[in-house]
Amino acid sequence: MFIQALIIAVIIGYILKGSLKNIDASSIKGLYFVFTAFLIEFILIMLIRNQYLTRGIVTYVVNFIMYLLLFVFIYVNRRNKWIVLMGIGFLLNAIPIFLNGGAMPVSLSAVKAAGITQNVSSEGLYRLIDEGTKLAFLGDVIPVKYPRPFAVSIGDIVGAIGLMLFVITGMQRKKTEIKYVK
Repeated sequence: MFIQALIIAVIIGYILKGSLKNIDASSIKGLYFVFTAFLIEFILIMLIRNQYLTRGIVTYVVNFIMYLLLFVFIYVNRRNKWIVLMGIGFLLNAIPIFLNGGAMPVSLSAVKAAGITQNVSSEGLYRLIDEGTKLAFLGDVIPVKYPRPFAVSIGDIVGAIGLMLFVITGMQRKKTEIKYVK
């Protein structure tokens, strides 16, 4: 979902006469925390999909490390309100994940509506919502069909909005010109 949000934000930024050159990347601290966290998540999901690993204590700990890296990134950038908003989205995802054994709860109706296989646990760190699920409403309960079928959570939406606002407002900034006095 974040890739789609990024693409939409860039398009909106250009429509509003902004430029990617205006984004001050030097103001973002610790971006490597985010890249490392998403690399860990990618590797973890690939290991699960290829049946080298199943959900358990190892995936729980690795998932915890991934979220810890994301929250360190948010903390070091806490002065940027849009990055903080992304962090709130990450937190809204972390809460149901860690309250439900390290897997994001996914509603069966969202899975069916999105046209995804019902064996969500083989896709990564997911589990179908049942009567024992804690805070199910924070899980992936919103079906999305385009550009590909998947389900999203409230946290995904909040995080994506934060990312979009960060990019759009960054694209609108004017580069300050340095004037040299002779």
